[in-house]
Amino acid sequence: MATESERLEVSDGHDTVVLTNARNSWLVELRVEGDDDVRRQRLLEAATQAVMLNEGGRLEFWIENATPASDWVPIAAGFIHYRDLWRLERPLPAPDTGLATRAFTPADTDAFLEVNNRAFDWHPEQGDLTPEEFSEKCAEPWFDPDGFRLLEIEDRLAGFCWTMVHTDEKQPIGEIYAIAVDPDFHGRGLGRELVLDGLGWLARQGLRHSMLYVESDNRHANRIYDKLGFQRTSINRAFQRIVR
Repeated sequence: MATESERLEVSDGHDTVVLTNARNSWLVELRVEGDDDVRRQRLLEAATQAVMLNEGGRLEFWIENATPASDWVPIAAGFIHYRDLWRLERPLPAPDTGLATRAFTPADTDAFLEVNNRAFDWHPEQGDLTPEEFSEKCAEPWFDPDGFRLLEIEDRLAGFCWTMVHTDEKQPIGEIYAIAVDPDFHGRGLGRELVLDGLGWLARQGLRHSMLYVESDNRHANRIYDKLGFQRTSINRAFQRIVR
């Protein structure tokens, strides 16, 4: 078993499980050749044992494009299903909005972090975003400040729609990566308008399709997306196990 302060790796010479420590959880990645669910279950059990030997903790395992048939592997390894992320898609363009937004600049960092962390205080990844984590995101190749749209009202940052463009798919697709309204400005219908503003920016880049990820239990957001014509195309499902 190879170990580092933020990483564990277990291999039998054929299959490998990699665990990365992020936000007080061990993210589990399975590297299995072929389609062998028994070997995947064995690797999840090995991951659990590795964390137990490393003073315990919480393990988190994701299945992309999950189906009911794919659930049995983590469940058989002692994991519990706790979260679904829905992928929603819709064609572009979308209806116009009269919202006046502008591009992000580095001078907006503090205001963005304040609004983001207030709006996402419930979210396991987007909430409590630190300046260091945000700086890492801004250094990603896909980051484009022009596609990071900010809405100001009365000289305050009221909300944002952060977009990105995926060029690694068969047909480039635009994503609404993160969107939020400061709680002080809730109840004004700004969420819907920010979605449309972000979709409009993506359409102006020549894109013809858009997508986003949303928590399955975020009823308010899902009502907005449903009314705007988004359709669910897949589910990413998360499982967890806590060991001591």
